Amino acid sequence: MAFFLLLLVPAGLILPFVFAGRALGVLARAGGLRQADSHAWLRTAGFVQAAIAFGVYTWGLLHVTGAVMSAEDGGTDSVPIRPCRTQGWEQRAESISGVEYVPLRFVCEADDVGDHPVSVPGFVNPVFFFLGLGAAVCFTVAALDSDDSREQDDTRTQGLS
Repeated sequence: MAFFLLLLVPAGLILPFVFAGRALGVLARAGGLRQADSHAWLRTAGFVQAAIAFGVYTWGLLHVTGAVMSAEDGGTDSVPIRPCRTQGWEQRAESISGVEYVPLRFVCEADDVGDHPVSVPGFVNPVFFFLGLGAAVCFTVAALDSDDSREQDDTRTQGLS
């Protein structure tokens, strides 16, 4: 589990900068802020939303990584791990269920209350979902817009011939 996180966290730290760079590149190729058409603005909005979504998801991954590192630390006073210690933890048996990546959470199992997620801020999953959905919508509309503009260009050139 920790090895997979060691791959995801660096990728998550790099991807927001890649998407932000792509957003700036789209605007630069379009001729700047004032000359950009709707297609360029849609693609830019999609890349910006993707950058923020991956940045927030990485923030949650850092919290999960901290919980995993605490779980694998061992030693005195390590059972249950600190993130799994809720009110009354001394009276019940708790164990670690593991990491779930979508939605992102670190899950602790308790005998009397069932599973409960810990250590991921509450805003991470909704922000990731809605901004990811927004990015997908922007890219889809931009792709459909470019297909329509190509068809219009084809009909204009056929009419001129």
